[in-house]
Amino acid sequence: MLDRPQPKNVTFDVAFNDWWRSQPGSFRDSVSPSTARACFRAGYTAGKHASERRFVFRVGRMRITVWATGAMEAKRKAETEADFRAAKNGWPKPKAGWQVQEVK
Repeated sequence: MLDRPQPKNVTFDVAFNDWWRSQPGSFRDSVSPSTARACFRAGYTAGKHASERRFVFRVGRMRITVWATGAMEAKRKAETEADFRAAKNGWPKPKAGWQVQEVK
């Protein structure tokens, strides 16, 4: 059983269900599943990006959240995401480029 190959990417639902079933009954009775799911999602997401920080930017009228190791990389990722969203919605890109402002 232990030498069976383990999946490299476990989906959120599988991870949450495994964790929820491993909790004692007293805990499951005291916390609603929706509250536990929200808290677990925060930790699960942060754990997947352990070596990165979360950056939030205001780009035009969009709010873009990215995970990156530094501010310059985060800004580049935000601009790429803004280009993607603009193309998806049929919006023109600004001629002067995106004005990227970090939200604190």
